[in-house]
Amino acid sequence: VGRQRDHLVTKLHEILRPFLLRRLKKDVMLDLPPKREVVVYAPMTEFQLGLDDLVRQKKLREALASMGIDAKGASGELLSEKNILMNLRKVSNHPFLIGEPSVGGQYLGEAVPEAIVTSSGKFKLMDRMLTRMKADGHKVLVFSQMTRMLDIMEDLFRLRGYGYCRLDGGTNIDERQRQIDEFNTPGSDLFVFMLSTRAGGLGINLASADTVILFDSDWNPTQDQ
Repeated sequence: VGRQRDHLVTKLHEILRPFLLRRLKKDVMLDLPPKREVVVYAPMTEFQLGLDDLVRQKKLREALASMGIDAKGASGELLSEKNILMNLRKVSNHPFLIGEPSVGGQYLGEAVPEAIVTSSGKFKLMDRMLTRMKADGHKVLVFSQMTRMLDIMEDLFRLRGYGYCRLDGGTNIDERQRQIDEFNTPGSDLFVFMLSTRAGGLGINLASADTVILFDSDWNPTQDQ
């Protein structure tokens, strides 16, 4: 009986195999608009170019101190000038990742809120894109590898009055699902959903968004080598 059952299962697999082909969503949902990928280049600001030179010359820590910036990382250690690639990457994304200058005892972003935008070429471009997308009724996902980058984005979205959600490695499961459900609710005023590329994608369904911005892609120089 066991052999007959195994033989029957094998025959069923042979019969069904041609019908169990993996199909792409676009092949099944014919009304789905085609995906389009656009690579957009943003020039750095004068502030970024100046920091870029300092990083390459290994004079960044000294310059930051002269601008009233505490040259320490998030964990409190002194900013390393040896990791040139990582510092260049931070500068090109947003100079506040390196440190935020103070004006009269206030951080620049607090004293001059627009500095959050004008300090970074990528932020200036993204701000213009989001303004147009908001006006045209789009819903947007924004990905970044760095959670600190998401912190700065939150400042921008609050400045512009955008409804937003945030999901990173520190978001618990209940809060994660609540935000996803709220973002997908028809008529929701939530415009942007920020995600860390390392938050894990299991169970995330944000199909109500029609545009994705990869602000900075997942990057690991040691693994790339």
